Amino acid sequence: MSTFTTTDGTDLDVRDTGPTDSGRTLVLMHGWSQSQSTFDRVVPTLAAQHRVVTYDHRGHGRSGKPDHGARVARLAADLAELVAHLGLTSYDLVGHSMGASVAWSHIDTHGTGALDSLVVIDQPSACVVLPWMTPEEGAAAGAILDFPSTEGFVGAVGAADATETRRAFLASMLSDVLPEEDMAFLFGENLQMPGPWGARLLLDHAMQDWRDVLPRIDVPTLVVAGEVSHVAPASQQWTAEHVPGAQLRTFSADEGGSHFPFYEGPEHFARVLLDFLAGTPGPRG
Repeated sequence: MSTFTTTDGTDLDVRDTGPTDSGRTLVLMHGWSQSQSTFDRVVPTLAAQHRVVTYDHRGHGRSGKPDHGARVARLAADLAELVAHLGLTSYDLVGHSMGASVAWSHIDTHGTGALDSLVVIDQPSACVVLPWMTPEEGAAAGAILDFPSTEGFVGAVGAADATETRRAFLASMLSDVLPEEDMAFLFGENLQMPGPWGARLLLDHAMQDWRDVLPRIDVPTLVVAGEVSHVAPASQQWTAEHVPGAQLRTFSADEGGSHFPFYEGPEHFARVLLDFLAGTPGPRG
């Protein structure tokens, strides 16, 4: 465990696990309101073969909680700075939920140059039916909210008395068989993010439209869906169909196929990820 300080003075909590002289380097990014600890159940299996880098986004987990930077673009800048700090010239990028949006933002501005592969875990390419979309276009991409209702939802999440709202939102992403102690752990991670700051980030995240980035992804890509996720599995199929050559893997309920498949079904998720990596070209240079 170590700390990396970004160019705007924010400390990021970073964990670097596994061999550095063999295998591949995996960079895992968590979703909105969560932390790198959500990957703890899969990291040991992955790190037995590959180097695994995880970190808490700013405003999350054990990283710094600045008042500024509540934007996906700033989180993508943090990723670029961390990658440069670690000297990574070849790595596999795994993004869960908003972490996938951070990956798309990074690709949008930096291209895929250093990426060996990309893994998108259960993230719509558009979260909201924006004014330039038809309802059908928004639904196909996975939009969960319409434009007018987004303001009310984000306001509720950032309100002073939002504890129950945040808990209900988290519960909607998980299967109904998740043990209460697991829910308590994930909610504890959720509460480490300051609500008003998190609401600003959520609004920025929700207003993004990444559909035009998908056809420009030119590295091996795996898109992961969950059969019982609040994100429509069909939207993940749509994403896979718009990334050239992408693979789709939908986890069933028995495999932990909620919005958090790596947490609810870690052994299944780790095997799928390792098999995907084994079938793609190895690190360059």
